[in-house]
Amino acid sequence: MKILSPMTAITLAVISSATLAGNNTSILTQIGSGNMAVTDQTDPTIQNNLIVQTQIGTTNDSDASQTIDTNNSATWHLQVGESNVATSIQSDNTSLSILSINQLGQANMANVEQDENITASVAILNQVGQSNVGEVVQYDEVFSSVALLNQVGSMNHGRVEQEEGVSVSVAILNQFGDENDGGIEQEEGVFGSVAVMNQFGEMNNADLDQDEVTAGVAFINQVGSMNEADVEQEDTTFSSIFVNQVGSMNEADVEQEEDVTASTIFINQLGQMNEAEAFQEEVTASGAFIVQTGSMNSAEVGQSEVVVFSIGFINQIGEMNEASIDQEDATTTVAFINQTGSMNEAETFQETTSGSFGSVSQAGSGHFSAIEQFEVTSSVAIVNQVGSANEGGIDQEEVTASIATIDQVGSTNDADIDQVAETVSSAAVIEQVGDANDADIVQDATEFSGALIVQAGSMNMSEITQTGAILSTAVTFQVGTDNSYVISQTGLGQRAVAVQIGTGNMGTIMQ
Repeated sequence: MKILSPMTAITLAVISSATLAGNNTSILTQIGSGNMAVTDQTDPTIQNNLIVQTQIGTTNDSDASQTIDTNNSATWHLQVGESNVATSIQSDNTSLSILSINQLGQANMANVEQDENITASVAILNQVGQSNVGEVVQYDEVFSSVALLNQVGSMNHGRVEQEEGVSVSVAILNQFGDENDGGIEQEEGVFGSVAVMNQFGEMNNADLDQDEVTAGVAFINQVGSMNEADVEQEDTTFSSIFVNQVGSMNEADVEQEEDVTASTIFINQLGQMNEAEAFQEEVTASGAFIVQTGSMNSAEVGQSEVVVFSIGFINQIGEMNEASIDQEDATTTVAFINQTGSMNEAETFQETTSGSFGSVSQAGSGHFSAIEQFEVTSSVAIVNQVGSANEGGIDQEEVTASIATIDQVGSTNDADIDQVAETVSSAAVIEQVGDANDADIVQDATEFSGALIVQAGSMNMSEITQTGAILSTAVTFQVGTDNSYVISQTGLGQRAVAVQIGTGNMGTIMQ
């Protein structure tokens, strides 16, 4: 049993005598072990309150509450030791108020909550140690407020939530150490708000969700190795997602879905064996960008379910990279992949596309690229490769007024263009400079179409086939040795021109 000194008893009596007034103050300090403190200031007229609770020891429990019209108030918790528990609540019309919990030690648990009409208020939770659990919650009409959670150590778990009407507010989660897990959630009406998560260390995990977002920003920064980031925005307008990872074996998964308008996804990875995925659904005037620098990276961009005036972009610099862009039900969209290195693979897919552009540029050796456009109108597909052992293929089906172009500079390159099934006013062009190149163009049911193959080098072979062609022209030009060309046209008003300069060339034209 603890015995209070006369001075302490008088002090507590003076403090307690003011508990029903407008300016209340409650201060508690405990030094030892197994202590528990509970402070509750409740009254409809509470204003300008201060709660300070300090516990130094082990297995301490601290609970502070300020409810019903909490204005110009502050709550502080300080716990030093292990297995401490702190809970602090401000509710019912909280404005110009601060909640702060500081914990130093291991296996501590803290919960900070501000709810029901939060205006210009701050909730702060700091944890230093290992295996700590922290949660900061602001909900039910949060305006111009800040929720901040800092964790320093390893194997910590932190979560920040702002929900049910979040406007012009900020949610921040910082984690320093190893094997930490962090999550930020802003949902049910987020306007002009920012969610920021920073992780420094190894084997960290970050999860960030925003729902019904307007003019919002979600940002995740990870520095270390074997980090994982997951970001999701739903019903997004004028919003952005930024994920930056520096290290090795990082993974990022970003989604914007359900009516995404004028929004952006940006993923930047620097290191080795990184993997990034960006998905947008029901997209209008939006963009998904992935930039990777390192080796053995993999990137994927998906835009589906009515994509209008949007961009998918992937840039890779390194070795053994793989990139893919998928756009479905797309109108006036751009899919661009740029790779610099060796043994890269790139593929773009556009389905039910009108007025769209697909481009793949590769510089290095051992590259593979494929562009496929299905049910395409007024679209362009371009493949450019510089290096050796490259292979490029373009497939356009049910194409109208479309263009396919392949340009290769190097050796042992293979180029293939297919435009089939009601091809109208289309053109296919292949250019190769090097040796042992192979080019193939097929246009089926073509009208107002032209095919051109130019090869300079040795052991090149080109073939042009146009079936059901009307007013079409096929041209093959080869300079080198051991080249062979085959041109076959069926229809009305075809013209075929083939020129070979060198030795061992063979040519066949059938109209």
